[in-house]
Amino acid sequence: MDKSLLSSLGLSEVEVRLYQAVVKVQEITPALLAKAASMKRTTAYSVARSLVEKGFLVEDSTKRPRTFKPAGPEDLSIAVEIEKKRSLERQELLKRLSEQVSITQAEKDYPVPRIRFIEEEKLNDYFHQAFPMWNESMLETGEPVFWGFQDATLVEHYEEQLHYWWSISPPELSVKLLTNLSGAEKRMQGKYERREMKYWGEATNFVSSTWIAGDYVLMVNTRQRPHYAIEIHSRVLAHDQREVFKNLWPLVQ
Repeated sequence: MDKSLLSSLGLSEVEVRLYQAVVKVQEITPALLAKAASMKRTTAYSVARSLVEKGFLVEDSTKRPRTFKPAGPEDLSIAVEIEKKRSLERQELLKRLSEQVSITQAEKDYPVPRIRFIEEEKLNDYFHQAFPMWNESMLETGEPVFWGFQDATLVEHYEEQLHYWWSISPPELSVKLLTNLSGAEKRMQGKYERREMKYWGEATNFVSSTWIAGDYVLMVNTRQRPHYAIEIHSRVLAHDQREVFKNLWPLVQ
């Protein structure tokens, strides 16, 4: 038996020695195999089981004691197909790993935005989960102001969620939002001293709200059903959007 061939097939030195011992006698019990291969019985059985899994040996557990014998040509053909399948699976896993490494590298070198879509039936739960995350991001970035434009219909449909945000927000956070006038928005006036709203006469054609909180940009459509939101997690995009509203703020009377 060509030892170099077995090694080239990926067998370890111990596996080669045990395989050669089985081939020599064609069928052997674990006890005799351990003696023939000069190994402890537990080691010999463990190595033999490994060779069975790799397709080099066949185990006959119907006999007492059980025996091991070399895999025949048909068994080795099956092993070849199994190896091909494993190779293809490994190639696919390596491809996926390569993609993940590429994304990780891109995130390190370039700020790749993460985008999330939230359907109407999930919006209430989403707000409850997202508000603490946004607050933390605002504090971490040193941008404690909640900037943006808020369509009045958002207050009409999600006023309870806005009150919830105020109930969990630390005192160093504040709100500066442009908006359009509505009865629901009037009810909110004066309830929170850190909440500044400016009515923007040029905003009559806006159909959604845009919030900027820390590294997050949220666009919420509440003008028509179904409502939905799009969350973008990007430090660069959030920075640029925040600068737009910072510069708009003093221009709106």
